[in-house]
Amino acid sequence: MKVTVTEDLGIQLEEVFSGLTLKTASGETMSICMRDSGFEFNYQGEWYFAKEGYVEPFHKSVRDNYLVSELQRHDHNLDADAIPVSNAQ
Repeated sequence: MKVTVTEDLGIQLEEVFSGLTLKTASGETMSICMRDSGFEFNYQGEWYFAKEGYVEPFHKSVRDNYLVSELQRHDHNLDADAIPVSNAQ
């Protein structure tokens, strides 16, 4: 893991391939890790992925098991209502 202090005194982490967990005083947790493309994160026991401009719940198999991370991609053909999540202004 590479740690850098940014110009605005924030902390920037790079190469975070092992998970990093944040926990509030009230017990809420959020864990995040990087992949070759995008991120995987867990909030309160539910897994999500952020990749290709989309944030979505992890895809599961018909047996309700999480699929391996290589299969976690946004399917642009799923529906027309999918909206990319962006902070761009």
